[in-house]
Amino acid sequence: MAAMTLFDLPHGSRGTVSKIEGENRLKRRLSEMGLVKGAQVEARQTAPLGDPRLYAVAGFQLSLRNEEARSVLLEALAS
Repeated sequence: MAAMTLFDLPHGSRGTVSKIEGENRLKRRLSEMGLVKGAQVEARQTAPLGDPRLYAVAGFQLSLRNEEARSVLLEALAS
């Protein structure tokens, strides 16, 4: 399986978080929202203008800006 970012994950597909890149402040914020190594996440929707995007993680709906989604590296799972 190839590594990709959360931004690249197609709607309806799932992936497993492998790493969060960026400043410590961003890493801490994303981890507090459940985006930690090993967490499964599913791409759900994109806003009409393309930003932000909606994801499901740990039973919650999570809205992230595209810039934030690009900092989350993951391994794709079967959709």
